[in-house]
Amino acid sequence: MSKKKSSGDDKAIANLQTVPGVGKSTAQKLVNSGIRTANQLAKASMKKLLAAGLTSGMATKLAAAAAKNTGKKVAAKAKAAPKKAAAKAKTIAMSAKTAAVKGKSKAKKKAPAKKKAPAKKKAAVTKKDDKTVEVRSKTLATPSLKDLLKRIKKKD
Repeated sequence: MSKKKSSGDDKAIANLQTVPGVGKSTAQKLVNSGIRTANQLAKASMKKLLAAGLTSGMATKLAAAAAKNTGKKVAAKAKAAPKKAAAKAKTIAMSAKTAAVKGKSKAKKKAPAKKKAPAKKKAAVTKKDDKTVEVRSKTLATPSLKDLLKRIKKKD
């Protein structure tokens, strides 16, 4: 009776085959000896690789290739980390902002309308258009640049 390979073994074999020089049979030998990842292959001792059924030349080449391969992955991951962190922070900030806006609108809906005692009002200034500004309930015309220049010239 032959043993059926588990799906974990298939994944480990596929992972090891990403290392240059590791074929299906070599990957199978490594998995059978307990080496399941490229990182484990890079860290494996020569004794363990020889026990797996590899020749000394092949073991040396594969260990070096695995170390180089995992080194590239680590460097790429380190390079991408700041971008990921910035994107994640932006997403979190946007989520917080959205939650705050939703929270305010929910609070307004749930809170009963109460009449507050009139407090001292600050001057409410709103811009109507280019030439007019509303201050509280009165509307005042904003002088144009030409008018301002005329006033300045008259003073001189």
